[in-house]
Amino acid sequence: MRDLASYRLVFMAAFALLSACGGHLEAVCSEKDEPYMVARDNGSLKVPEGMAQPNRSESLEIPAAKADPKTNKVHCLDEPPSYFRSTGTVARSPEEVVASWAQAWAGREADAVLELYSKNFVAPTDSPGTAAWLEQRREQVATGTAPEPRIEKLRIEPDGEDRRRATFIQHFGRNSLRKELVLVRESGSWRIVEEKVSELK
Repeated sequence: MRDLASYRLVFMAAFALLSACGGHLEAVCSEKDEPYMVARDNGSLKVPEGMAQPNRSESLEIPAAKADPKTNKVHCLDEPPSYFRSTGTVARSPEEVVASWAQAWAGREADAVLELYSKNFVAPTDSPGTAAWLEQRREQVATGTAPEPRIEKLRIEPDGEDRRRATFIQHFGRNSLRKELVLVRESGSWRIVEEKVSELK
């Protein structure tokens, strides 16, 4: 009898503890029939002799699932992350900066666009000043004509050890502009420090 009473006490304590967890006990993903639910990790790939090891510093990171602030439920990651777009503010390569910049602008994400500019950004000489130029860019992203998220003819060229020059074509509906972004590495991240625009010939 004493053992039975002990088991009951343990069971009731465990039940109370689990009940207190609330939404945390709910399944992360409810779509149990999805193929990725049964996916498993494969072993690491082996690089054949004579070939260089891949650069793992720019590998794709799967973002952590976030809870809905209203329901406190964690939902599935419905779409894979963009190879070039980071979920945070740290851009690991110049290509990622340009892709993030273009995609955020296309999505009218003004704050995300401005986060990619360096604190040392220098506005074009014909502008009223850096602060005013950045504020104009914020308004342009939020209310102006949104460009296509894709860019064409991206070319990245070195311009010093921690400096890169990116040139590409950005499309705004029927209009297209040739853009040049100068990027610098700051504390392990790449940021835009200069921007130039020219008409397509």
